[in-house]
Amino acid sequence: MEQLAFVQREWAERGLLAFREMLTLMAPVSRFNSWTREQRETLGMLLTASARSSESVFLLTAYGQLWDAEIVLRSVFEGTLKVIFMLESSDQFAVRYDEYAKDLFDISLLKDHQKAKEFLEGVSEPHTAEWTPIRERLLPETQYQDLRNRYDRVQRRELEQKWGFTNLLNALSRRAGTPLKSLAGLAWSYSLMSHLQHADYVGAMLPLERDMRSTERREALHCAHLARLIIDTLTSMLNRLTVGYIFVREDLGPVMEALSTIDAIRKSFGGAYERWIEVEYGAD
Repeated sequence: MEQLAFVQREWAERGLLAFREMLTLMAPVSRFNSWTREQRETLGMLLTASARSSESVFLLTAYGQLWDAEIVLRSVFEGTLKVIFMLESSDQFAVRYDEYAKDLFDISLLKDHQKAKEFLEGVSEPHTAEWTPIRERLLPETQYQDLRNRYDRVQRRELEQKWGFTNLLNALSRRAGTPLKSLAGLAWSYSLMSHLQHADYVGAMLPLERDMRSTERREALHCAHLARLIIDTLTSMLNRLTVGYIFVREDLGPVMEALSTIDAIRKSFGGAYERWIEVEYGAD
């Protein structure tokens, strides 16, 4: 167990240091002067959110909390896909930005209003100071009616579905000659994360099933899982970098160097996945 704890910390630190170096490469994207201030701020918030969650993945893996790291990585995947979708087409950027930052935001206001209304209707004294933060989520009647008229139920559903993870993934994966690495492969990992996130039978059973394996099988799978979480987090950052550099027409040299760094880290894990396959299924 001590050796496994050392491996967790050492691999996670290796990934974190590489990730922070990759963060500095985003400077040409953040300095792009053809965006409006609002567009730059919105993209900055989304990129920052993805980076913050990425660092949380490394922290959780360092302490062996791989299943919780999966749930956080789900947020990284979602943020990454939204960045890619917005920046993947310069012709569609303005439309997609408005959908993300304006239309979906307005729809979220409607949803929050309805949830706050239902909550306040269920408490005995809804006008006390205790529930002030909830009451503040209620929209003024004129704004509520305006948004309801602007986005009918069908429009809201179509827009939310368009920006849902699966639809974004399908739309981007169909692009011919995409330079983005292994987007289609995210579907399987995301499905696993969904089980954990929703605590269904599969999500509740998976961690316990691993604990019931023999020491050799359990530790081999743990290391393979650890390596995959770290590489997935770094690859998500690489994808955000790639689409950003292409959008602002920056030379991809630094991105290719980052790719080489990720490949070197993968190799430094000593074939953790292959080791697990051998332990679990036997050598050919």
